[in-house]
Amino acid sequence: MWVTIDARALDGSVTGTQVHILELIRALAATGVLRLRVIVRADVIDDATRELLGGLAQTEVLATEDIDSQTPRSAVFHRPQQAFSPGDVDLALALGERVVISQLDLIAYSNPGYFPDLDAWQDYRRASRHGMTAAERVIVFSEHTRADILAEALVEPERIRIVPPGLDHHSIAEPLRPAALAPDDLTEEPPFLLCLGTDFRHKNRLFALQLLDRLREHHGWGGKLVLAGSHTPHGSSLELEDALLTERPGLRPNVIRLGAVSEREKAWLIAHAEALVYPSVYEGFGLVPFEAALGGVVCLFAPQASLAEVAPQETSTIVPWDVVQSAERISELLGDPDARQRQIDTLARAARALTWTAAAESLIEIYAESILAPVRAAATLSRDAIDRERRIDAVHEVTVRRVEGERDRVQRSFEELIEDVGPGRSLVGPTGTMPDDLQRGLLALSARPALARPLFRLLGGVFALGRALDRATLRRLRGGHAPD
Repeated sequence: MWVTIDARALDGSVTGTQVHILELIRALAATGVLRLRVIVRADVIDDATRELLGGLAQTEVLATEDIDSQTPRSAVFHRPQQAFSPGDVDLALALGERVVISQLDLIAYSNPGYFPDLDAWQDYRRASRHGMTAAERVIVFSEHTRADILAEALVEPERIRIVPPGLDHHSIAEPLRPAALAPDDLTEEPPFLLCLGTDFRHKNRLFALQLLDRLREHHGWGGKLVLAGSHTPHGSSLELEDALLTERPGLRPNVIRLGAVSEREKAWLIAHAEALVYPSVYEGFGLVPFEAALGGVVCLFAPQASLAEVAPQETSTIVPWDVVQSAERISELLGDPDARQRQIDTLARAARALTWTAAAESLIEIYAESILAPVRAAATLSRDAIDRERRIDAVHEVTVRRVEGERDRVQRSFEELIEDVGPGRSLVGPTGTMPDDLQRGLLALSARPALARPLFRLLGGVFALGRALDRATLRRLRGGHAPD
């Protein structure tokens, strides 16, 4: 069975989504059951990832630039993340007999602040709805996300499947000290808390700063806070963070912002951190506490959203969103090595149960389900809508070319007319000096050649005589020399 995987998100950066997509493809290829066609963007994918994909068994790598009407369709097209634009759905319907979409969460769907304007948000929501409507199966990471989708009435219950991600990622190279760190930053003392993640507001980095402030001021903890993650242009908490640091100037020297870090740098930070602080208010799954435990580090998080479901209840430390109670509990945890180890061991056991092999086996069953599922009217309408839009776009393109050609022809004709009219264009037309009634009179006269020719010859003679008199007058005024 041929399955096409949309891997255009593999752009050389390493975030949770990129790791998920790459590990998923490797696990599916390792089953030996499928023949995979992986769609990538040749202009952004790095050489190492392309080489890795090309070396997988029964896997073909196809660049978007090479897709055309002759590209074969697969039995199933799987987009392992939500649709961001109509083009994402168009590609899925064009290259798959049946479509499977992974809806990782509804964070962006529910939050207009993560977009440059309202129109962009509405476009995203339309694309998400269209993708989930067209899909025979919609995959989510957790019951929490499933409940969100059902509450929004986006998908019928029978089309949703829960497949948790794996956590047994392939090992990376040796940890690497972040290049952005100053030489004297993060030495052996003092300890530091690590907050990983893009500065989206739902990541709640502001609460991490408040925790640091409370721990230092009221619990005698002398450590620092490292914020590691890329900056987002829309929906960032950066201004709120700056406002707090301005209000608490003594806190600023104890906060280190690193921006985006590589996986090797992330591994170094986790290995050297006193604890990871993960105050996110919403996650489709929430891998960080499990990754921290597998790295032997305690994680400070709240039992919020999916984390209340997937993480053992006794492992959460943050009281949402009470900084006083949270700092009290965290201070006790940091000061109790046995309690820290218990949390690490409990989360690590849960993490080891989540494997990519299990995820791939579940997906193969879902692919088979999608092929055997009855054809739905909604999915057919989605395909019809895509075909109709494609035809409309084609007609629009032809129409634009015709209009542009006609515009160019009219422009050329106008320029030729102006050239033919010559100096007469200053007399006639909306800006001409000749009155309208005189223009109409001359036009009527020109229709009678017997009268027009003598009159026009007379007018031409008068004009020539006038020019001669003008030249003679100028010659006298300039001492007998005519002007050049």
